[in-house]
Amino acid sequence: MTHYYSESQDDIKSNESLVEMAFCDRTFSFISDHGVFSKGRIDLGSKVLLETIEVKPNAKVLDLGCGYGVIGITIAACKHANVIMSDVNERAMDLAKRNADANGVNVKVLKSYGLDKIKDNFDVIVSNPPIRIGKPRLYAMYKQIYESLNDGGMFWLVIRKKQGAQSAAKYLETMFDVNIIKKHKGYHVMACKKH
Repeated sequence: MTHYYSESQDDIKSNESLVEMAFCDRTFSFISDHGVFSKGRIDLGSKVLLETIEVKPNAKVLDLGCGYGVIGITIAACKHANVIMSDVNERAMDLAKRNADANGVNVKVLKSYGLDKIKDNFDVIVSNPPIRIGKPRLYAMYKQIYESLNDGGMFWLVIRKKQGAQSAAKYLETMFDVNIIKKHKGYHVMACKKH
């Protein structure tokens, strides 16, 4: 069965739609589609994460599992950061590239399963992680994230309480200084600092 974290979406019929989001005194427009995460609307978790995240200008940022680009494009535009966006879903990557162009944002979009194809190190890694891939794969990805951050780098993520926010925080504490920065309607935004 195909999921939004599958590489190919060829067996899912395309049906593009436009979604808009107001943020940092401008309106962003995003093309969404079947076969990508949160099709047809901006996910509340992503909004809460964007309202909370701290990114310095010119920081080197990775939006991991970028989907159609909401988080990375907004950070590039509003925080003036140098953003790389990655996903394994080819349809999502195509949408992310088109959405970056449509919103006048210069980002790089790479195909990577987790961080397998990403060789850079980052000041900030941000993710609304694919919880449905399961804990073993998710926790292996968290370890890769730790290794891909510069010293003192930050990993920002959002997880719903009912999807394992507390157990994720406990695991992340084995590597990072973890702070739950915001809780909103069951979503927990965590800031994880590499020691």
